[in-house]
Amino acid sequence: MKLQRFFAGWLRVTMGVRTIVTYEEPLDKNKVYIYTPNHTNFMDILTGYKIIPNYFHFMAKGSLAKLPLFKVFFWKTHIPFDRSSKSESGAAFLRAIEDIKKGYSILVYPEGTQNRNKGSLLPFKTGAFRMAVETNTPIVPVTTLNSFDILPHEKELMKLRPGGPGKLYIKVGKPIYPSECNNDFEELKEKVYNIVLSNLQEYHGNKQ
Repeated sequence: MKLQRFFAGWLRVTMGVRTIVTYEEPLDKNKVYIYTPNHTNFMDILTGYKIIPNYFHFMAKGSLAKLPLFKVFFWKTHIPFDRSSKSESGAAFLRAIEDIKKGYSILVYPEGTQNRNKGSLLPFKTGAFRMAVETNTPIVPVTTLNSFDILPHEKELMKLRPGGPGKLYIKVGKPIYPSECNNDFEELKEKVYNIVLSNLQEYHGNKQ
């Protein structure tokens, strides 16, 4: 994990990215959380190491484990799986449950894929929130506000501002316990979704 943090930090510095993280309240480094960031591009992987203070595992698509720079990291520590496979998804869910019981935090992208529309949010899948209810683990909403300014998608590359070095803003919300939502994973999912969407709308609305 120390090597991964160093590598992710080195890449951010090399890219000229200054990551500015705002915490709604301090996180307990000795506590287990499930982090649920919005997902726009590969910068999200690098910033995960910045925002999470303790040991954690990613849940991410298995294709990342085939990339030379990520292969060792993902197969040895994190949880790669094929979302189109029900058996792999189920096995990944059970693996994450076991990791939580071992005292590891988990990072899940609840949109399930990269969102290619700036300032918006795809519908959330239920996995992270079922996991939270089943293990009584608090969810930490995470909003990456302007990844497109640093690393735009292909359709943005021909526009006047194609991306590049700059400040990347991330807002980390306070932990939400399943009991706050009557241990109902659908209610928990909706609450976290609304928090992240509100942050995006506020930020991009002020930019217009």
